[in-house]
Amino acid sequence: MIASILYIILALFGIGFLIFIHELGHYFMARKAGITVIAFAIGFGKPIIEWERNGVKWRLCYLPFGGYVQMEGMDKKGALEPYQIPGGFFAAKPWDRIKVAFAGPLANILFAFVAFIFLWAIGGREKPFALFTHHIGWVDRDSGLYEADVRAGDEITKLNGRDYKGFMDFIYGVSLDRTALNINGFEVNYWDQTKTPFIYTFPKEKNLDVLAPAQYLIYKEGAELAADSPMQSSGIAHGDRILWVDGELVFSLPQLVHIINSPRVLLTVERGGETFLTRVPRLSICDLRLATSEKEELDDWRHEAKLTAKVDQLAFIPYRLTSSGIIEAPIGFIDEKSQPQNAYEPAKRSNIEIPLQRGDKIVAIQGEKISSSYQLLKELQSKKSLIVVQKMADAKAPPYREADLGFEASFEVTQLEKIIHTIGTNRVVLEAGDLRLLDTVTPAPIREVRVQPKKKAAKAKKEEVSDEEAFKETQLSQITSILPTINRLALNIPVQDKTVTYNPNPITLFGQVVKESYRTLFALVTGFLSPKNVMGPVGIVQVIHQSWMLGAPEALYWLGLISLNLAIFNLLPIPVLDGGHILLSVIEAVTKKPLKAKTRERLILPFLILLIGLVIYFTFNDILRIFTSFFS
Repeated sequence: MIASILYIILALFGIGFLIFIHELGHYFMARKAGITVIAFAIGFGKPIIEWERNGVKWRLCYLPFGGYVQMEGMDKKGALEPYQIPGGFFAAKPWDRIKVAFAGPLANILFAFVAFIFLWAIGGREKPFALFTHHIGWVDRDSGLYEADVRAGDEITKLNGRDYKGFMDFIYGVSLDRTALNINGFEVNYWDQTKTPFIYTFPKEKNLDVLAPAQYLIYKEGAELAADSPMQSSGIAHGDRILWVDGELVFSLPQLVHIINSPRVLLTVERGGETFLTRVPRLSICDLRLATSEKEELDDWRHEAKLTAKVDQLAFIPYRLTSSGIIEAPIGFIDEKSQPQNAYEPAKRSNIEIPLQRGDKIVAIQGEKISSSYQLLKELQSKKSLIVVQKMADAKAPPYREADLGFEASFEVTQLEKIIHTIGTNRVVLEAGDLRLLDTVTPAPIREVRVQPKKKAAKAKKEEVSDEEAFKETQLSQITSILPTINRLALNIPVQDKTVTYNPNPITLFGQVVKESYRTLFALVTGFLSPKNVMGPVGIVQVIHQSWMLGAPEALYWLGLISLNLAIFNLLPIPVLDGGHILLSVIEAVTKKPLKAKTRERLILPFLILLIGLVIYFTFNDILRIFTSFFS
């Protein structure tokens, strides 16, 4: 609590410092231009202390966040117009006024550049791998992207003809680009190390939730499993990465959630003297077209398995079996529309969903060996997961540009095959290289998973900000859209992504911030981006507060970014801002006619009211977001 209050104070001082250097720029340039400066205040409100030096009153005020410069001749003095007051701002030449007006934003620009240089010099910042990877972590099964055979693990190389730099490019493309979104990339087969190019065009109406970036899922160091976590007795250790689950390589948290909740079951099948893994649909018996005799046989198996539920309430697979688990034929569906996709044919781009054939013998289900169909029926009633983890070596965070190479190489498929090809057999291999097969896990419905008090506290403490928050919120919406929350199965394990070192040169970082600011401003002006999504003063304080929690480099980056945005905003040609003063001075230089005070007031007042209204609006939305986040 004390630390959080300290970070808030540091955030307020940070914003105050940016305003202070802005006003300091105006001050120095005004003095150089011969304009009389009456007062320079550090902070706002009633002065705590005031002294005079070189004709300037210096004030230290009670609210030490920011400051202001009071110049001579900003208003009428008796019958004199502002431009008639000797030593006044408007009495100065237009070019001198332009320099004074520009000096404030220039101070902010210089601070941002110095901050970015310092960040580069100290080695940059550590950021989540997911922000910079070109690899996809999850694709919505109902999307056109999935229909185009794009899957988790695939790679994006270009977006609308531009080099793809990471998931934030996709977020900006979906949120700000009015045109259709063209994606170029490669379908990646991790098992045989091949890549096939693909091209996909999103429709004009785009959705952020169609894909998520790839990430590492590493059991978080220092975090503890809840007493009733399904992973409690799995044998997982801190630093283990979840690599493979129920037949699939794992590329992201949304994909893991989908795998855990998949309506398919992992079987070990014997065919022609060899065994292989496959996944087949697991569905309700009431959806299958069964003869009376077949239902009676299932009922006999139910009794042998000592199941209390009625036959129609049980789960089964869409195949007719002998009592010893040998496949006889597929079973039809009462409603063919409810038939699962790829129920009896190989799934696209999957080497694990192999349809069963007559004579196949099911020897294990979810890793559990069976010898009869009643055992199969019994095991089908609960979801169990087989998980292979990878022990992550403690290593220095790699440069963000090289992170994808390490990601692709991290899937040790040769070692993985040594483990998964033995699941459900008499010669199970539990370890191979850095990989280890965990004990079987039974995911729990999310309504049954209790959150530890420590985890609640951790949730209240924001650990990521802004761009990280953007992709995390996108992932959350993807996860919650998979199934209704109350029915969703969960592993209840705290995971973290691998970090990478993000350290572009200062000019590149500067250019990125300017570009993002321009795109955001353009989207606001054209109405493509709602003002509700823009942070106000409270939101800016919150972002800097959260960045301090991540460390001084992160806070310095955000101070630089906000300083640069403050400069860009102030240079807008709006009369109440510095850019407005520059515009009016240019007009005066061209027309040779100074503006009267009343004319200037008529120009400034509407924009001043609009600006105050926007600040109130943004502040209201900031507070609303905070309350919504707190109670969600």
